[in-house]
Amino acid sequence: MLKHAFVPEELAYGIIIPLLKDTHGDSSKIDMYRGITLSPAVSKLFEHVVIKLYEGQLGSDHLQFGFKKKHGCVHALFTFWYTKLATRQLFTAR
Repeated sequence: MLKHAFVPEELAYGIIIPLLKDTHGDSSKIDMYRGITLSPAVSKLFEHVVIKLYEGQLGSDHLQFGFKKKHGCVHALFTFWYTKLATRQLFTAR
């Protein structure tokens, strides 16, 4: 599959399930749901193998914090605060 840059069509399918974000909110509103995709186990296994093989060659933007190892909200908040302090835009009224 990798040699020919081809993924079988069966691995591209998933089942999308609407998941209620907040059980205390109005469940009749569509914006109270987020979709999750249930993927075939074989495609998840293939994905993990490819990531292990090529993780040193794969990269993302330095400003991406979600879905990234050893990064999260704290890093994003620090970057935000540092940027605002560096440009002296923090706590300024317009």
